[in-house]
Amino acid sequence: MRRRLLAAGLLALLVVGALAVWLVDHFERVPVSVREAPHAEARRNPYLALERLTAGMGGTLRRQSDARVLDDPPAGTTLFLDRQRAHLLPPERLRHLLAWVAAGGHLIAVAEDPQLADPLLDSVGVGRATRSMEEIPQRPAAITVQPPGGSRPLQVSASWQKLSASGRQPAWSAGDGGQEGVQMLQFRIGEGRLTVASELDQQLGNRRIGELDHAEFYWTLIGGNAGSPPPQVLLLSRLQMPTLFEWLAENARAAAFAALLVLLLWLWRIVPRFGSLQPEPAPARRELREHLAAVGRYLWRCGQLAALLPAAREHFRQRLGQRRPAIAARTPAAQVSQLAALSALPAARIAAALAGPADGPHAFTDALRTLQELERVL
Repeated sequence: MRRRLLAAGLLALLVVGALAVWLVDHFERVPVSVREAPHAEARRNPYLALERLTAGMGGTLRRQSDARVLDDPPAGTTLFLDRQRAHLLPPERLRHLLAWVAAGGHLIAVAEDPQLADPLLDSVGVGRATRSMEEIPQRPAAITVQPPGGSRPLQVSASWQKLSASGRQPAWSAGDGGQEGVQMLQFRIGEGRLTVASELDQQLGNRRIGELDHAEFYWTLIGGNAGSPPPQVLLLSRLQMPTLFEWLAENARAAAFAALLVLLLWLWRIVPRFGSLQPEPAPARRELREHLAAVGRYLWRCGQLAALLPAAREHFRQRLGQRRPAIAARTPAAQVSQLAALSALPAARIAAALAGPADGPHAFTDALRTLQELERVL
């Protein structure tokens, strides 16, 4: 029994060994590429693969979104201008950009859709159109391109958009040609070049840069040939102008901080504070003589002196009746003579104080002074 089991085990082992040898001879391990969903960085940056390709080939690619770079692009750099730029290219900025190209720069611009404005293409007389429904079945999947400086013809995907040069004669073009229009145009402007391509952003995007000869076409277009210096590329994508707060932080930080501090101090002063209420101070009680003095000053300023003198004369007569009733019972002329003898004041002055007119401030004050002196004598 043991011999049978041992023989069966040896036979099974031989069979397994023979099967393993056959599998090794007939199968080979090969790498398999599996497309994965784009990660967060690739979703944020549609040109991530282009950046890594440029760095892997020895060049440099920088991304910018500030439209103010177009006012003075860096020298010695290939400028790659993406779409959605029409509202950020006013005439003055467009003149600066074309002057930079004329000074020896290389500008690669993706053509906007035909229904959108494109001041850059309009300035060089490039027309745009979309293929008609009759042309769609005849459109090839790819076109052959021989870029300037390229060593061989390259295959790139065909575009739905057609370009045409109506004014300036292009130095190089690629596409169908003839009346059908082309897909790529390159113009000589001064010492520099302007390359216009339709749907170039899609061909060089993360999804399609690995198709056909898109990567090699890009490297040849920016001048990445053998023996040439490493190309420097500035990619302007998703252009925008800085917001008001960004501009203030960059150009007027000190003034903005001072204004904010003043605003905070003003708010601290006017905002009501919470807490226990302080008792209101008791109102000051005015005396009667203050009121009378105020009335007198008002009548003095208004020139109503005649209204003040009768009250002073009536007050003196009451005092005279209380203290000297014998004099008060006499006639006015007798009162004047007796008061003059009693006070040693002139009779004419006493008569003017008791019954004379108060024509002016001097007569009024003299009458009041005489009545006060008579009252002290009584």
